[in-house]
Amino acid sequence: MKLTEKQENILTILKEQFNGSAFAEDVVEKVEGLTIQSVRATLSSLAPKGLVSKAKEARGDKMYTKYTVIAKEN
Repeated sequence: MKLTEKQENILTILKEQFNGSAFAEDVVEKVEGLTIQSVRATLSSLAPKGLVSKAKEARGDKMYTKYTVIAKEN
């Protein structure tokens, strides 16, 4: 499956710096030059490819989407 450079970078950050699960609001702090909207869109684009799952979770007093890497067995 073909991924864009941005998708690959964000997926790597999610796996390596967040143990495979994080909110877009956390991931955006680890990438340069991207907005929160761009990070959300990129993470969301990985879900239909079966690379991440999305779930709403409470964070403080708001609900946010948490993205989790789906482990692929080789």
